[in-house]
Amino acid sequence: MEMSATMTRGMMRAVVISGCALSLAGCAGVPGGNEASKGPNRLATLEGYTAAYDATGALVVMRQAAPFGNDEGAAAKRAANAICGGAVASSIDDTYRDGAWVFPKGCA
Repeated sequence: MEMSATMTRGMMRAVVISGCALSLAGCAGVPGGNEASKGPNRLATLEGYTAAYDATGALVVMRQAAPFGNDEGAAAKRAANAICGGAVASSIDDTYRDGAWVFPKGCA
């Protein structure tokens, strides 16, 4: 059976595209290190504060010296903005929990 030139070019494109997709897929789950400091959701360090993403993808910001109080949402948001490298995706769903402020939408 003979293949036409168009069919051969189409198959070659599929192989090239598949190879690119496979090489990118290998980058998705690189083990090791702090996952919150990698990729598009990289968090900056801010002295006196810690931050991480929880299992739901929410950004959790904590103060190291003394835990945040329920009335310190503005201070937590300022810290989150700095940690996010510009802006946290703040919303009405932001909550206080056990000395930390939780920003469900993460960094903007």
